[in-house]
Amino acid sequence: MSYSTTVALANPAFPPNSNSKLRNPQNRKELISLLQKCKHYQIPQIHAKIIRNGQDQDPFIVFDLLRLCPIDYASKVFRRTQSPNVYLYTALIDGFVSSGHYMDAIRLYFEMVNEYIFPDKYVITSVLKACGFGLAVEESRQVHAQALKLELSSNRSIRLKLMGVYGKCSEFESARQVFDEMSENDAVAATVMITSYADHGLVEEASGVFDRLRKKDTVCWTAMIDGSVKNGEMNRALEVFREMQRENVRPNEVTLVCVLSACSQLGALELGRWVRFIGCIWRRIKLNAITLWVVL
Repeated sequence: MSYSTTVALANPAFPPNSNSKLRNPQNRKELISLLQKCKHYQIPQIHAKIIRNGQDQDPFIVFDLLRLCPIDYASKVFRRTQSPNVYLYTALIDGFVSSGHYMDAIRLYFEMVNEYIFPDKYVITSVLKACGFGLAVEESRQVHAQALKLELSSNRSIRLKLMGVYGKCSEFESARQVFDEMSENDAVAATVMITSYADHGLVEEASGVFDRLRKKDTVCWTAMIDGSVKNGEMNRALEVFREMQRENVRPNEVTLVCVLSACSQLGALELGRWVRFIGCIWRRIKLNAITLWVVL
């Protein structure tokens, strides 16, 4: 699926409304507070009060309404909003993503662009998340092109999301191009790249990224260990864990579960007990008896 888009050059102001109640900060504050404290079943009642007060076009109130109500209701609220701005589009796109409606999120983003509303880094990050979950690589490329045009492509969050979606879609050349433009010491970016490679069976490529990273955090070490285990490289996983110990990096529970899984598949019961002991020393991580029984 492709979308014809034209990127606007400016963001519209908040929707105009002549009703003086829109400018009443006290009314706005009270209604937003009600929304934030209410249960889902109370939202229609509060929405009715918003309409009676003539504040159903107040972008600040609508923003909270879109964020807090169920996605079907939010969609109806959005469609009744006059001239929604980028923040309201972002709120509904976020809602679609959180609800698993990834293609709806993508369609809404391109609808926004076609309405000549200027995307910002937040909405681009959100729609790229939808593209990643929906494996929508062509749409991701269009969003990437827009980010370049808008000079937002250097934003770290956007780059991380681009790497993630390209990696999920096996577009490793594009993912690597984005990765190579980032800091050499960015452990988060390296972890995304390692995971992308490992998820597609490219353990050597993942290891190459891992080895070149000078300062690795626990999540990065765990990604390499987990990727090795998932691809049947148990000895590699244990060697990475030993190196992690030599570097004095603390494991977390996920790290230990991955290593215990490797021990289990290698039949290394004594090593598994040692790994559990290491976890208790480092962080007093308690792998319960069920977890230990399952992996060993």
